[in-house]
Amino acid sequence: MARGQTLLKLLDDLRAECRLSPNPAHNAQQRETQVRLLQRMQEWLYDDYNWPHLRIERTFPCQRGQRYYDLPKDIALERILHLEVRFGTRWLPVGSGIDLDCYVAWDSDGGQQGWPVRRWRIWEDDRIELWPVPDQDAGPAIYDEGTIKVVGIRRLKPFRDDTDVCDLDDRLIVLYAAAELLQASGAKDAALKLQQAAARYAKLKDDLTPRRRVQMFAERPERPPLRGMPMVDYRPASK
Repeated sequence: MARGQTLLKLLDDLRAECRLSPNPAHNAQQRETQVRLLQRMQEWLYDDYNWPHLRIERTFPCQRGQRYYDLPKDIALERILHLEVRFGTRWLPVGSGIDLDCYVAWDSDGGQQGWPVRRWRIWEDDRIELWPVPDQDAGPAIYDEGTIKVVGIRRLKPFRDDTDVCDLDDRLIVLYAAAELLQASGAKDAALKLQQAAARYAKLKDDLTPRRRVQMFAERPERPPLRGMPMVDYRPASK
């Protein structure tokens, strides 16, 4: 997979795939259209799959009494994979979604606070809400109790100027873009180009998918109980 190629190179490759003149002067009128097509194809591929090489982790500290938090700027709100909270000496998962049963247990609107943070949800203006509202401040270090870890897919880097580089496979972007240009012009090999793009996409995703190793008759050790974390059952009682 060839990531990190410049926009200028992708433009050259696109013109070659579409049998256009390699001379930039001959493509001056179509350059902006070609650039936007490459941008759009990379954005579509970015939205379509959680690319492992774009996975990042960012942290921020909980603050006592603070309910809403801004996200790190390089993680898109819609591309959050999961949150964790530092509790004691370990990272614990923070569940997604806050419902009425949660507020029955700890009423954030009523000023109730608790610990540790257990759930989160998307709030207004690209912020997130934590529940329960923390009743303590996080320490100054990343691994101090109260630190929130956000795991997600980072935003795409700018891809406008000739020296900007692509975040995804350059060949994949070019093949999909070429297929669209060739189809628009009525070229007979447009379908073939689309097949090549789809095949490369499938191979890339297959190569990036971790293989699970199955060990026959292996003993599975029991998971030790989670100690030191008080849990409250905030589900409604069954009738």
